[in-house]
Amino acid sequence: LFRSVPFTATPQLNTPGALIKLTFNFNVRSVIQAKTDIRVEISGPEGFVFTDSCFYTINTPIGSTFAKCTGFRNTATLVTLRNELRGADITANLEVINPPKTPDFNYWRVAIFPDDNQYVSYYQTLSYEIIGMPVSYKGNNQLGESASGFFTFSPVRAANSEVLYIVLTPPAGAGYRIFCTGMSPLGFVKMPTCTSGQANDPVKLKWDNQTLVAGTSYTLGVMVYNPGGRPADAANAWGISLKDGNQDTFDANLNIGGLVLRSMPIRCHGIGWSTAAPRVLGAVLIQLRVLHSIPAGIASHFQVRAPEGIMYSEDLNAVKVIPAPLPLKTGNPTSIAGDVLYLYLDENRDISPALYNIRFEVSNPGRYS
Repeated sequence: LFRSVPFTATPQLNTPGALIKLTFNFNVRSVIQAKTDIRVEISGPEGFVFTDSCFYTINTPIGSTFAKCTGFRNTATLVTLRNELRGADITANLEVINPPKTPDFNYWRVAIFPDDNQYVSYYQTLSYEIIGMPVSYKGNNQLGESASGFFTFSPVRAANSEVLYIVLTPPAGAGYRIFCTGMSPLGFVKMPTCTSGQANDPVKLKWDNQTLVAGTSYTLGVMVYNPGGRPADAANAWGISLKDGNQDTFDANLNIGGLVLRSMPIRCHGIGWSTAAPRVLGAVLIQLRVLHSIPAGIASHFQVRAPEGIMYSEDLNAVKVIPAPLPLKTGNPTSIAGDVLYLYLDENRDISPALYNIRFEVSNPGRYS
């Protein structure tokens, strides 16, 4: 006799990639009887991963209903202590890792088997949405080149820990490599300790005395070496995980859109500024090198995007390109639109190989994110 056993699945966190407590609550209206024991198989959406021994035991009792829990990928198998199952409020707290993003087919399914017989109950319910914190990635989009990559993120929640770990994960199998050299803490007072690896490996940053405020934007930079080939569009996603002193993830985003890599004979050699003092007007210089001639019409403009909180000077006469001038349009060579400075190229002229220093003025913010 087939019977319905409704259940709910309540997560401790909706954070992508976090190891969490997931509470299943069953409503078994009529007794299910077996000769020896009863097996409850829980199947999750693709991307969830149960731990091997999948009871969640941190400050949480296992209860008197189930004897053991065995996890394998997105499936957990519970075995009862006794040979019957019945109750309006049967709870199982299980340990599972959330997927990087909300699965396309986002349902939990439960089947109940007395002994080794066919299942006598099957039920399906909608799972929860995976919610990542807001993150943006800006960096160099040139194939086979290295430059600083900047992550700006706003935590949704904060950890009860003064020790902070941040793990940056490159697109899987794409050939990116992250270096600890050339780091820019920006929104952080102190430089972290850093552990890096080989190509495709994540990098781990650690602060011994750093707390994050939920809803506040932070920016950090690391040196990124781009691969020589473009990653597949479906796999072109970066990840950032915030972890507490126990290295438990409390916030994350594992689906940050990567840059579309291209091959242009232009290299950015660096950036410099006259002052970092708050609320003052300062000069910024970005140095570009064109390696070989770029034919007319290939590029229409250069754009320089400012970090959050920095405002461009409205005096466009302060925008200069030295020592060699870029072939800019006459009459309307530059403009400012919000946080972007545009330099419009004359598409009837080649861009000659040379070193170009783009200089402009900005108003520094009162504080840096």
